[in-house]
Amino acid sequence: MTCEQSRIYLHAFVDGELPVADHLSVEAHLAGCAECGAERDRLLALRSALQDSYEDLPLGLETRVRAALQAQSKPRWAIDMRALAFAAVAVIVITVGWMEWTPRSADALIARDVLDSHIRSLQADHLMDVPSSDHHTVKPWFQGKLDFSPPVPQFGPDWKLDGGRLDYIDGRPVAALVYQRREHKINVYIWPSQNAGTKAVQETESQGYNELHWGRDGMAWWVISDLNKTELLEFAHLLQQP
Repeated sequence: MTCEQSRIYLHAFVDGELPVADHLSVEAHLAGCAECGAERDRLLALRSALQDSYEDLPLGLETRVRAALQAQSKPRWAIDMRALAFAAVAVIVITVGWMEWTPRSADALIARDVLDSHIRSLQADHLMDVPSSDHHTVKPWFQGKLDFSPPVPQFGPDWKLDGGRLDYIDGRPVAALVYQRREHKINVYIWPSQNAGTKAVQETESQGYNELHWGRDGMAWWVISDLNKTELLEFAHLLQQP
């Protein structure tokens, strides 16, 4: 990869939005190019500065707003309309600001990554790096490409293993296994996570896709498909079997 190509991908690289193959190519280029590495550091510093630039609302504003509202609720011959307007605007600012800047949970951010990856794999003709229905072929393919050995369950024709690929979720390379249920493609993402522990299956739905995720034996598991939730839960139960 040239410096010119690297600069094209650099913003998406910093935001963690590149497919895993492009991400790894940029990462390899940055490791040997001081100039592009400095540009990456500049972008990271700029993003950090922007995130730190949001200031909290002035201390005591809520108290002053409440006091203004209480004062206006008392019987008076004249009403200070400017005070009422200030109070109303301040309440809106507090409410909207709280909703806007409340951090999204880690699971919500990962769910977005999983959804984006699933849609991208279906649209960009990059569903599989290793097309095979044999887990003895798929599992060894990951060796040397990941820092862990992902399990590759195989269940037979009703839940057909189609293959696997490398992907990038939650800021790290992960294993993506592809299964098929009738005409429905199912992406299964697996990676080691210190926060995984043993967690029951959680369900979410977004843009017509069902997502399930759980933790087991230090591994995070995420499953996504347009398959109906009942059958997808059945599949998740199969994946959880020892």
